[in-house]
Amino acid sequence: MSDSPPKLSSSIQAVVLVGGEGRRLRPLTDTRPKPMMPLVDRPFVAHQLDHLRRHGVVDVIFSCGYRPNALRDHFGDGRGHGVVLRYVVDPDPLGTAGAVRNASHLIHADRILVVNGDILTDLDLTALMAQHDESGAEGTIALTPVEDPSAYGLVRLRGDRSVEEFVEKPSPDELRPGEPCLINAGTYVLERRTLDRIPAGTKVSIERETFPLIVDDRRLFGFPSDAYWRDIGTPASYLDANLDVLTGALSTDAPAGPIYVGAGATIDPLAQVVGPVSAGAGCSVAACAVVERAVIGDRSRVERGAHVTGSVLGTDVRVGEGAILAGLVVVGDGAVIAAGQHIEGPATVPTGRPHV
Repeated sequence: MSDSPPKLSSSIQAVVLVGGEGRRLRPLTDTRPKPMMPLVDRPFVAHQLDHLRRHGVVDVIFSCGYRPNALRDHFGDGRGHGVVLRYVVDPDPLGTAGAVRNASHLIHADRILVVNGDILTDLDLTALMAQHDESGAEGTIALTPVEDPSAYGLVRLRGDRSVEEFVEKPSPDELRPGEPCLINAGTYVLERRTLDRIPAGTKVSIERETFPLIVDDRRLFGFPSDAYWRDIGTPASYLDANLDVLTGALSTDAPAGPIYVGAGATIDPLAQVVGPVSAGAGCSVAACAVVERAVIGDRSRVERGAHVTGSVLGTDVRVGEGAILAGLVVVGDGAVIAAGQHIEGPATVPTGRPHV
């Protein structure tokens, strides 16, 4: 990556919402914000920066909350990642709209691309922005299809893709025969004037409070897409996201392949590693150990004869000799699994606390 700053466009900026605590991902997020969770070879939010840059969006604002210094310390001014990066910290949780409004003093562009900081996707941002321009929209929402929208909010479109209504967690009798089940995919294009709809310093939901105002003016449009899409907010989804990157289920800048081995990691020739597996920097897998469909954090150790399948280890974890972790066991940073222990998931092992 060049040391020179990228050329900025005056027409588009991105605001990435990275303020969440990631409570559903605890204990993995006890020591880091969710956007800094590793996804194969880089923090999760680095994949979002890569995605933005591939579509020519290089002027980026991180709207932070929980542990903002972890983001600043890693990404700095963004130059090493091919973007110009600035930061704003919400004094209190302000919701999705309030967080964007809180960044308004850094927003100079005509349009704003808003990205939820826990969504992994290879959505065609160029096509999204083109539709926004062509439709004359004030706001455009990326939408993804699901088989059952009852756990989400259905976004119902008219024939011209303008949003007719939002139906929160619809029951079967609220669905129209044959209609597509489209839900909010967490990526939006907004005109700058939309900021005027959001009161400053107030907790406001863009989905529940701001978008309905634009619907009333018939200026909110949807952009349906069957691109890869995953919310990484749960341990199961986080594990699957790592495996999907490794298997090439979506386009990323990360190395694809059944097994990723980070710098300085060692895997004994007598160990059995069955991909997809992500083995972080400096980790080790000893002889006769078995690792299958798993994420092994940096500097973690899987000792002789231990089995780790379908599970996630944080950083600096030790899995003792002959221990077995199976079925989505999530182990926090620095934890120790005692030799011979058998933990069947779903289960969590807290950060830095031996499991005996």
